[in-house]
Amino acid sequence: MTQEAINRSFSARQRKSNYIFLSDGWRFVLISGKNTAKLGVEKIKDPNDATVEVTNIERTLIDITVRPEYAGGVYQVLAAYQAARERVSVNVLLEILKKLDHAYPYHQAVGCYMQKAGYEEALYSKFARLGFHYDFYLAHGISNPQLNPVWRLYCPQGF
Repeated sequence: MTQEAINRSFSARQRKSNYIFLSDGWRFVLISGKNTAKLGVEKIKDPNDATVEVTNIERTLIDITVRPEYAGGVYQVLAAYQAARERVSVNVLLEILKKLDHAYPYHQAVGCYMQKAGYEEALYSKFARLGFHYDFYLAHGISNPQLNPVWRLYCPQGF
């Protein structure tokens, strides 16, 4: 991995799934990802008492950090981190992120979201301790990105 390759990849718009389904006012997007052996997937009962598999809070936060456009954008991802603050296990979040072993340094984005969402420094600093080897991006295709020097993370202006 090189800084030039990261810059090139994140200068373009995010790839999006073409598998979009609408049902009863809900929008479902089928996405394909790497095989994770259902890491962070739990079974719950839906309103009709059927068992469905869903990602837990921690896995969901990681997934929307990786692909923020599916969650509505970086400000909606930030709102999700704020809403999850009292319910998320930061240790589980860190464990899942490490197990997913993404090629890109998403820990920088996770830490930044946590800091902006008002998490305690002792919690988001766990992600800073993973190191900063590259400048990274909060999302793909940011116009006029502004560098957050603490997280070495390019963000939209004013984020």
